[in-house]
Amino acid sequence: MNKLEFILRAKDQYSIQSPFLFDLYSNVIAPHVDRHSLASLAISNSDLYAQLLFKLSDHYRASAIKLDGWTLDNILQTPQGDLIGLFRQPHHNKTSESQWAHLVNTPCVTLSVDLFHTGLVFTSPKLSKQHWLLR
Repeated sequence: MNKLEFILRAKDQYSIQSPFLFDLYSNVIAPHVDRHSLASLAISNSDLYAQLLFKLSDHYRASAIKLDGWTLDNILQTPQGDLIGLFRQPHHNKTSESQWAHLVNTPCVTLSVDLFHTGLVFTSPKLSKQHWLLR
């Protein structure tokens, strides 16, 4: 999928009807991380992936874990045991697109969010199976 096709198919914050997804968008994806937090973590302003990782772990009180066999760049575990996976550049090439599609269709993944440059997957059994494209 190219960037233009993604933009035409993706939803914005006004199309979100899921309370969980609206909270994710409003409190994690849309706001910027403040400069003081970035400086204390030695993260540059241009590293949006690291900012998203930081904000997800902060918002969901999640910690990083390592699982073998996953094709995710980073995996976070919430205190409830749910997993949040980050997939960098799901549309970089055909191989990454097929890996992303396979991951989204995995039965344990209940919610997936495609942000074009980053993909997020959630394994919480409290969520219904959905796939979202967000601008």
